[in-house]
Amino acid sequence: MAWSITRTQVLVSIGLLFNVVAALMTNFYIDRVSQDAHKLVQQQTANDNLIRQTWLQIDALERKRELILSLLTSAAHNQQTIPSQVQALLQNDLKYWLDMASLPRLELENLPQLDEQIAKAQDQQRNRIDNWYLQNLDLMDDYTEQMGWISSLRNLALFLQIIGLALILARDLSRH
Repeated sequence: MAWSITRTQVLVSIGLLFNVVAALMTNFYIDRVSQDAHKLVQQQTANDNLIRQTWLQIDALERKRELILSLLTSAAHNQQTIPSQVQALLQNDLKYWLDMASLPRLELENLPQLDEQIAKAQDQQRNRIDNWYLQNLDLMDDYTEQMGWISSLRNLALFLQIIGLALILARDLSRH
């Protein structure tokens, strides 16, 4: 027994194939690319949070600098030294922020060295912010590119569905 396939059956089969391909594209490839794009947005958000936190650290260092200046100015004006308990607290706090093995005593003579170390720590934090910002620009470019690719794929999937449905409807139209 020979198989005979009509032109209508071929058109319907091609239409079904187009719809299956469009569904597979949407469910597997487009969804995976969309997840990758979402990961880019998440990384960008994480970088934004790190930038905000690092700016707060820079601001905290600036407040510490102002406190030291205020304490030293007040001590010099009153011709006194900063109490040792206050010095110990500030030095422990500054050790956390500054990259120094041992901190000098909080005295006017040591102010340039302390100021330089605080400025160095702030510069390091600013460099980190710059790196995260540049990374965010790259992530934004990648995201824009992926969204364009996703849009193109969705348009192709929709085109395949429409053509597939048209071919399937051709069967009904050929009967009339």
